[in-house]
Amino acid sequence: MKLRNAFLVLSMCCVTSTALAGQQFYEARGDAMGGAGVAASNREGAAFINPALLAIHAPHYAGGVVMLPALGFDTSNVSNFTDKFDALQLSYDGLEAAIDSGDTTAIDTYRNALVGDLESLNGDNAYASFGLGLSVVLPTKRMPMAIFYKTYLDALSVAAIEQSDLDALNGLDPNNPPAVTDLDSQGAVVAGAVSDLGVALSFPLSIVNMPIAVGISPKMQRIDTYNYVVSANNYDADDFDDEKYRNNETAFNLDVGVAMQPMDGLTVGLSGRNLISQKVDTVESLGRQFTYRIDALYTAGVAYDWSNFSVTTDVDLNSHKRFDGIDSTQYWRVGGEVKATDWLAVRLGYRHDLKDSTTDVYSVGTGFTFGQSFNLDFTGIVGSDDAIGGVIQTSYHF
Repeated sequence: MKLRNAFLVLSMCCVTSTALAGQQFYEARGDAMGGAGVAASNREGAAFINPALLAIHAPHYAGGVVMLPALGFDTSNVSNFTDKFDALQLSYDGLEAAIDSGDTTAIDTYRNALVGDLESLNGDNAYASFGLGLSVVLPTKRMPMAIFYKTYLDALSVAAIEQSDLDALNGLDPNNPPAVTDLDSQGAVVAGAVSDLGVALSFPLSIVNMPIAVGISPKMQRIDTYNYVVSANNYDADDFDDEKYRNNETAFNLDVGVAMQPMDGLTVGLSGRNLISQKVDTVESLGRQFTYRIDALYTAGVAYDWSNFSVTTDVDLNSHKRFDGIDSTQYWRVGGEVKATDWLAVRLGYRHDLKDSTTDVYSVGTGFTFGQSFNLDFTGIVGSDDAIGGVIQTSYHF
């Protein structure tokens, strides 16, 4: 069972992530409505998805707002995946100890357990993402603007099980076992993180008394990549961000947006994010290297607001992928909000991948207003394949 530079199933052309997040940021109100926000985002979230909305909202507010922070995560199959690797390592350690002590009964027991552990991991994968965001919307009318920062990490964990390990274990003679060495099978975590620091500028216009706005968000962008690949018996996902598995680049990027209100209550929006494409190669690990992509994403949305009720929907106009080799995604999102009282809002949402690369996701959330200045928002996200996530967010109005 000597470690070789075996073919890694993480070549990803055959890996489909089960619950990749729909967009590279978290914002509690928008995420509660399925991630739809190109036409429906409030002021504090507008800089993340459509800067033009700042000017659409500006006439209705005299002050500014600070969102600090928005914290979010979503995961799929992580606990089950981690438990399988823990079981594999216990079986591997047990087999090694049994061979060292010459206990043939224990050798046979742990050999069979290790075969089962490897087979249970074959083709398995898990996903996790984490994000942080903040924004400061300035109380300006002529050119509404916001300063924003957001950082987002998504990681895919994969098990690459080699037939050579199964053959060696099935052929192992308990009465004459070989010395235990590292498995050919591998565990891997491939991840990318994007951090943006920028200014969202919005320009109010009018066409035949119809409110219309354009927005632009120049930003500095840092892209971190991670490529953690080790023998399966040494796998520990917590080690994925060690410096030796990490690479980063810094670049300039740009978001743009348009929003208009052709009639009272109706908002139509269009956004283009990350207009300057970036590609960052990971470090090479056990002979494997991948490319993380930042590509332009164009999304159209529409929202309609009644006095205490609103509905919205977004659709991505082009497909999008994170890593070369992973299936692309293209999302349709729909959601709504009911303002039950002056201090309580309830939201529901749904997200569907038009490419069928990821699972459907459902979301629910609430928003609380305390006095005139403090908002607290919660969102829960669920889907198949043990997909689960959540967002918590606070904002301060002045």
